[in-house]
This record gives sequence, C-alpha cells and structure tokens, in this order.
Amino acid sequence: MPDLLLNARFLMRQPTGVDRVATELIAALIELGLPDGFGGLSALHPRGDIVAPGDRPKAILDMARATNSELRGHPWEQIALPREAGSDWLLSLCNMGPVFRRRQIAMLHDAQVFRQPESYSRAFRTWYHVMQPRLGRRAAMVLTVSEHSKKELEHFGVVPPGKARVIPNGADHILRVQPDLGVLAKHGLERGRFLLAIGSLAPHKNLAMLIDAARRRTDRSIPLVIAGGGNAQVFGAAGLQASEDVRMIGRVSDEELRALYETATTLVFPSLTEGFGLPPAEAMFCGCPVISSTGGAVPEVCGDATLSRDPTDRDGWTDAMDQVTASTELCHRLAEAGRQRVARFTWRRAAETLNACLAELPST
Repeated sequence: MPDLLLNARFLMRQPTGVDRVATELIAALIELGLPDGFGGLSALHPRGDIVAPGDRPKAILDMARATNSELRGHPWEQIALPREAGSDWLLSLCNMGPVFRRRQIAMLHDAQVFRQPESYSRAFRTWYHVMQPRLGRRAAMVLTVSEHSKKELEHFGVVPPGKARVIPNGADHILRVQPDLGVLAKHGLERGRFLLAIGSLAPHKNLAMLIDAARRRTDRSIPLVIAGGGNAQVFGAAGLQASEDVRMIGRVSDEELRALYETATTLVFPSLTEGFGLPPAEAMFCGCPVISSTGGAVPEVCGDATLSRDPTDRDGWTDAMDQVTASTELCHRLAEAGRQRVARFTWRRAAETLNACLAELPST
C-alpha cells in the first residue's frame, strides 16, 4: 500500500501565498485522515534548516524529513525528490513538481505567469513557461483553486482540457489569529475610518487605478490604506505617491492584518485577475465589507456579497468607495452577506474535496 508524500520544498523558504495553501490544506488533511488505499502521510524536503518553523503547524513539522541529497532548490525538486519518492504517490501543492514523474498529484494555482507575464521576472516566467505545461500533462492528477484558473490553465495549454480538478481555498485560518490592534496607533488609524487595500506593485493588482479612483472621492478625510508589497518609498519609486488620504504602510503581520480587517470601513480589492482571491474571503470571515473586482476568480469567491466593479472602471470604484463611506447600513448589509457567503470556504471542506480526489487514485 503506497504512502502519500508531500513535496515540502516550501518549508525551506519564507512562506508565500501558495505555501499558506499547502500548509493549511495538509494540516486539515492530517486532521481529517487519508482515504483507504494509503499507508500514511509524510513530507520530504531538502537538507537544511526549515525556515520560520514557528509559522508552520507542528503536525507538518513532525512528519517532515530531509532527503540525503546535497541538492537544493529546483535541482532537488526535479532530481532528488522523485528518486526518494520511489513508488509512493507524490503531492506537490505549490505550482511546481518533478515534471517527469507521473505518480504525482500537482496543484497549479493559476495561469498568471501566462496571462500577466509582465508581473514576473524573465527567469521566473521562462522556467514556468517551459516546465509547467510538462508537469500539467505528465502528472496523473492536476488540482487548481477555481473554475477560472481551470479555464485559464486549459486556455494556455498548461493542462489538457477536463483534466484539472477544482479545490477552492479555505480562508478560516484568519480566525485562529489574535488581532493586534496596536497596528491602528502605529499608523495613526481610527477604527471604522479607513479603506483597506492589500496589494503589491505587480501590475495585475491594479493599485494605480485604485489610487487614482480614491483621490476622486467626495470624502477624502477617510484614507485609503495600502498594506503589503513594500513601503511608501518602494511605491513612490514606481510612481505611486503617498499622501494624507492614500497611505502605504508596508508589510503587516497576520495579527495586524486581522485587526485591519476587523476595523476597516471596507476592503477594496481591484485586481485585474486572480486565481482565487484570498483577501476578500479573509475579510468576509472577519466581518469586513468588501468592494471587489469582477476580474478573474474573484466573483467565484465573492458572489453577490460585495459591491462589484469592473477593474477598469475607475469612476465606478470611486462611486463604490463613496457609497460605503456614506452608509453605515450598507456596510452592515455587506458584512452580513459576506459572513454567509464565505462559510463555504473552509480548509476542512477543501481537505474533504482533496480526499475525494485521492480516493480515485489506484492503490497499487
């Protein structure tokens, strides 16, 4: 009876968004248990110290072990990992895995590197353009996080039509975090009197449009606060200038992020495209009203529980921000609709869907 081996190369780097998905999904799978046909679950990673072990669930650390190979990074993943995996099933959850291994379940989160290549370095997009289609064709099973991502992966020839299975992300991990309300005093913010955006300088995050729209609001006494993606100097170098009504506060901890969700007037999420769209889901779990883009998979996450605007409609975003800041009743209605909508996006439910996929695999 084969084991299920997690490709845990992600433990050797600072956690990213796809790493969070891998961590939360595996933690939920451990709690749920594997379907019949698997002997057990373990994780393989390169030799060396695990990065940020305090941010990883103990259950994953307990089952993780290093391989004997001296290889690191991509060479480890492509050469050493499949050799060590033997006849067991390999589970690769972070957009990449050994491309010549068939006995593998690979999760490809989106086709952003194909749809928005300007958001990535030349080396990164070249590697993905060469390797991901090979992985998508070769792996026995391919997973992704939304119907939109599935269609995009098929459109760009990364995955054959009909092959990918959809496992939506969970977002209830945010409820395990204790809010750090000190973030308000730290940045001079008032509860219920700021708009929150989570983003970076990647073009598909669409922050230039959002800043332009925010500066056209009727009431600019309520600032737009942009968290993540670097500090004000980084944004300024890209031509996005901070001001009293548009503030860049840089990276925040999970504890600070939950506090911001719980105290913001609304989350504004203007992405041109997303493979899933985790911030709106996290915000809705925290009771934060959301103004969301119609781009990418965001409508799959948000449904009709938000004010939705085309990501290219600057005036529409200005109007939506004006509506929310002028109406407490609208904020309450959006917050309640969000709580009801997001109840479907839990990691337990994601693990149950993964289990159903695993149960289809041959046990020999």
